[in-house]
Amino acid sequence: MYSSRGILKFVLFSFIFLFCGFNSFGNIVVLNGLTHENNATPGEIYRTQIEIHNMSDEAKSVKIYSRDYYYSHTGETRHDAPGTMDRSNANWITYQPELLNLGPDEKAVVNVEVQVPESNDLSGSYWSVIMVEGVVPPDTSNTVGVSIRTAIRYAVQVITNVGGEGVRDLTFQGLELSKNENENMISVVVQNSGEVLLKPEMSLELFDEEGNSVATLKADKRKTLPGTSIKITILLEGIKPGVYNGVLVADCGDDSIYGTNVSFELL
Repeated sequence: MYSSRGILKFVLFSFIFLFCGFNSFGNIVVLNGLTHENNATPGEIYRTQIEIHNMSDEAKSVKIYSRDYYYSHTGETRHDAPGTMDRSNANWITYQPELLNLGPDEKAVVNVEVQVPESNDLSGSYWSVIMVEGVVPPDTSNTVGVSIRTAIRYAVQVITNVGGEGVRDLTFQGLELSKNENENMISVVVQNSGEVLLKPEMSLELFDEEGNSVATLKADKRKTLPGTSIKITILLEGIKPGVYNGVLVADCGDDSIYGTNVSFELL
């Protein structure tokens, strides 16, 4: 016979497994991307849509709401109350509906309108997120304890670039060598210290001790919003052990190129 404590332990273990595993409520998907970026001028109104699909064979409900959004290279992310960040555009945005009831395999749209304030003080990139979250009905089938059900949640970024101007600045915050299985890699932390969304494409040209160019290695282009930081990893594929000097370049387009010198030894 199981004790009541044993039952509790079993139920809690089941909860953890369910929370970490796949849940059928994850069949709600956003079809047209998680970033909506537009250029606008002060006083301009523009519109966009978020397309949602219930891919399951059951009816689903989805709620829509707004949040500010911050992230850093450490993995920290925050979804704060709308309008609290300095570069939030949440108060410029209206959307409808706020609740969707979707039948099996049904699609719907959330209509989004952005009204940029009439102000000469606006310059650079402003953003927030519109959350698309499945509404989980209460589970009344479990007679022992309380079960936990999870629903998928999307954060759709709405980015407004105002005026085509603004300070563009990227700073190198740190560099780390590491090894993943049998491959060496170098991780670079950069912070967007300006006012404009940047999309750095990172490249590293390596030179041996004699000054000969050994290789030019690249990483995929990433996005960093003002005040945020990201970690970009470059695989040192095919680079033999030795001492190297290098030139690390972040090409952000529009003639915005940032660089730094690096030196390291591969063992």
